[in-house]
Amino acid sequence: MVKEENKILLFSYGTIQDELFYKNLFNENTKKFKASLNGYAKCVDDTLYFLLKKDKASQVKGTVFEITKEELFLVDRWELFPEYQRFFVNVLNEETNEIVENVYVYTKLEVGRVFLAPEDMPFSKNPSATEENLKAFIEIEKATSHFPISDFLFLYKITKEEHDSMQNITHPYFSMIIEDHKSKQIIHEPCAMFSLAEKNEYYAVVCQFGRKNNLNSLFYYRTFHNLIKDFNPSINFKSHYDNFDIPFIKTKKPDYCLQMTQKPELKEDLVGWAEDRAFQYAVRDFNIDPFKRYNILLQGFFEGKPKNDK
Repeated sequence: MVKEENKILLFSYGTIQDELFYKNLFNENTKKFKASLNGYAKCVDDTLYFLLKKDKASQVKGTVFEITKEELFLVDRWELFPEYQRFFVNVLNEETNEIVENVYVYTKLEVGRVFLAPEDMPFSKNPSATEENLKAFIEIEKATSHFPISDFLFLYKITKEEHDSMQNITHPYFSMIIEDHKSKQIIHEPCAMFSLAEKNEYYAVVCQFGRKNNLNSLFYYRTFHNLIKDFNPSINFKSHYDNFDIPFIKTKKPDYCLQMTQKPELKEDLVGWAEDRAFQYAVRDFNIDPFKRYNILLQGFFEGKPKNDK
C-alpha cells in the first residue's frame, strides 16, 4: 500500500487496466477502483491509439490506480511522455459514488481523423500488437530497474530561420537509434524536439524524459562526435509521424549534451561539466513534473555556460 503522503492517483482508460501491465509493473498491493470521467469522450485517431476529447455529454469508463511517484515515471515511459502528456482531472468512484480529485490521466494530440472508440475496443491498436509491445516493455523495465532515472537534453545550435520553421511542427516525436554493428549493441530511445531562444541564440532541444539506463551526457557527446575509440555506431532518427521532418538533425551534431539524474543518496544537489560540452546535474529528488525538470536543467546549463563555453 502507498503511504498517504506519497499517494498518486492515476485514471486509466486503456492498456494499464490489463492485468499483464499492473500485476507485473505495479506493487502487488496496489489499490484500484472502477471510476468514470465525465465531460470527456474516449476516442481513437488515424494511428488507432486512444485519446481524450472534451465532450460535456460523454463519459469515459476506466480504473483508478493508487501508485508511487516511481511508478508514475514508469507510466511516463510507457506513454512515451511527452507524446502522451498527463494532467489532473476529477473522477467519480463508482464503488462509493464519491468525487475523487487530483487524479492523473494521459492523452495526446490527435493525428488525422478522430472517431469515438467502439465500446468493444478495450485497448488501442490490435490486441496482439499491444501484448507484444507490453511484454517487451515489461522485460526492459525489469532489466533496468536498478539503474538511476535520468533526463537528457541534446542542444543543437540553429539559425533563427530554423527556429521559426520549427514552430509549425505539431508532432515533434521520434526515436533515436544508436547502433554499433560491430558489437550488435543498440540504444533505442523515444525523443521529442522543441525550439529555444536564449539571449539571441537559437537551439533545437532533443529531449528524453525519465529514462532508466546507465548512460551519461559525456557518453552521448562523445558518441555523437565519434570520440570513443573502437566505437563508431550509426545514429538514425525515425519519426513517429509522417509530418515530422527536420533535415538539419540528420546533418548536425549536438553542441551540448545535458543530463539530470536522481541520486537520493546525495546530501545536496550537484552540478558538473565534462569537456566543456557535457553538463550533468545530480539531484536528490526528481521533480514529478518533467517540464519543471526541463526548465531546471536548462537554467543550470545556461548559468554555467559562459565560463565553460569555448
